[in-house]
Amino acid sequence: MTSGEMTRADEISAMVGEVFTTADYYEVGREKVREFARALHDDNPFHWDEEKSRAGGHDALLAPLTMVAIMGTKSQAQLLEDHIPGNLLKSGVLQVDQSFTFHKPIKAGDKLYCDVNLETYRTVAGADLFTVKTLVREVNRGVLQESWTSLAGPGEDAGRLPDDFDEIVDQVIFSGADSHVDPLVPSSRAEIPVREDRPWTTIPFDELSEGMSLPTRQQRFTRGDVINYIGVSGDPNPIHHSDAVAKAAGLDTVVAQAMLTLGTASGYLTSFVGDPAAFLDMSARFTSPVYIPADAPAVVEYTAKVKSLNPENKTAMITFGASLNGKRVFGRCTATVQFS
Repeated sequence: MTSGEMTRADEISAMVGEVFTTADYYEVGREKVREFARALHDDNPFHWDEEKSRAGGHDALLAPLTMVAIMGTKSQAQLLEDHIPGNLLKSGVLQVDQSFTFHKPIKAGDKLYCDVNLETYRTVAGADLFTVKTLVREVNRGVLQESWTSLAGPGEDAGRLPDDFDEIVDQVIFSGADSHVDPLVPSSRAEIPVREDRPWTTIPFDELSEGMSLPTRQQRFTRGDVINYIGVSGDPNPIHHSDAVAKAAGLDTVVAQAMLTLGTASGYLTSFVGDPAAFLDMSARFTSPVYIPADAPAVVEYTAKVKSLNPENKTAMITFGASLNGKRVFGRCTATVQFS
């Protein structure tokens, strides 16, 4: 390399903070809200019953907290494939963390744009560690939520994959992924709003106590669940449905989507809280994959407890976790909720 020539890491780092946005909006359909809630095993009535949602102060069905996965994942992939150099999405990328800040709820009828940018990037022992920010804004209501997806990739050394890995993937991956894709366009950072200060339809704050546990929930995940989530969310990654690709990537077998297990966790929490709009933020670290056998379900156990209370503003921090066969699926996970 000659003096002054940029390295791969330099070229990637130079793009940190450059914001791009979707060229057209995504309109949230009422039945899509229900379809996504069904995929997450989320029975919260605010996703299903318009009368109950109106009684809770909303003029339409509310989307599950993680519904940004539908448009956000596609926008992130476009950013990393078309605008960020270095092929950060080369095979072997794993999702490490996911966090959200909720400003206003997403609801049926919203027309959403996604702003995406590479928020951070560094290399550790040759591996790529990077975070992509996705900001969701509605054409009339402004910014609704922000999310940060942290990923780890093999960097310039992907030699652990078999030489025919790309060919294996090509035989099973969805063949229409490149059809009718609008390009991202350059944009600027949106102004973050002041959150609405209003009571939500939750359980009363006075019924909470520090250290109280939420009822444990066991959720079965089958191959049918992960395949259904592929169709609902549009996630094309074949490690979620092909044993051949999963094993070629170094996995034991097909794995559940991280956002499926986290989305189900969010439904577990909102079933206790009541109103999904009361959530201020949520974050999770993914520590081990959820392997899905071909002929039996994987049973994930969700637990949570009230970690701390703030009587002054009636907020609570809830810590939650998930385990499979006694092994932790999530690391430290928290959600901050505004109670009534």
